[in-house]
Amino acid sequence: MSDIVKQINWFQNYEYILLNILGILLLMGFSAYAARRYIVNSYNMLFYVAGIPIMFILGARLFYLFFFSDLNNPAVSFLALKSYGFSLYGGLLGSVFYFAVIAWLGRIPVWDWLDLHTPGLMAYVAAGKTGCFINGCCFGTPTLMPWGITYTDGSQAYNYYIVRALDNLQFQSWQVYSDRLHPVQLYESGLALLLLFFAVTLLRKKNMPGSVFLLITGSYSLLRAGLFYLRASGDIGTWYHLLPWFYIIIAGLSLGTLIIKAIHQKTALSE
Repeated sequence: MSDIVKQINWFQNYEYILLNILGILLLMGFSAYAARRYIVNSYNMLFYVAGIPIMFILGARLFYLFFFSDLNNPAVSFLALKSYGFSLYGGLLGSVFYFAVIAWLGRIPVWDWLDLHTPGLMAYVAAGKTGCFINGCCFGTPTLMPWGITYTDGSQAYNYYIVRALDNLQFQSWQVYSDRLHPVQLYESGLALLLLFFAVTLLRKKNMPGSVFLLITGSYSLLRAGLFYLRASGDIGTWYHLLPWFYIIIAGLSLGTLIIKAIHQKTALSE
């Protein structure tokens, strides 16, 4: 969708920026709380937490360039200092990779470590997607439902559905013509908040290591796959059409691993 995103001034979308900063701070805060159980040295903990936003931004930009942008003519370069051109899901993947590497290097139980970081990942989604809603990006498809959001003249959604679409109606994929859109950003933000509370509840109980992370990761990835079809589709991304399959693969790997671990644990307890 980068072709419909204007190069707006950083100060004109400060709410979006502030909510994403809040999301990063929440992720860092949950990570610091988790690290207290395994990292005693305060300097090591500070170094660890400081690396989280770097890996998040790196993953978010790489994921965006691969799935959302034309690889032959990207709308934003890798090092561009813009407030757009990032993918939230890619940022989460970059963070999880970072968490796993740190656990491996520090000889920390990886599954327990990832479980403790899961609420922070969902906290970022809840804040970040609310920022997308306020900013007007990552908008949904037209709907006749009463909770649909009306787009305004000059907004990104208006440019996408009116300015561009009227010239190419025969090529458009949506079936409903309306000035109201699915608030997919709020759908995702609200469901992520529910997953956050669910993860915190599970962590208070004695669970199989990795169960919280794998269950939430699988559930959230399936959520992303479903919302993909309610979101306006970018038509220049080289591999954009593969996104739902990517989400389903991640969900399958997560839930499949969870089932295998549960079977092994049950077998071990019965012996």
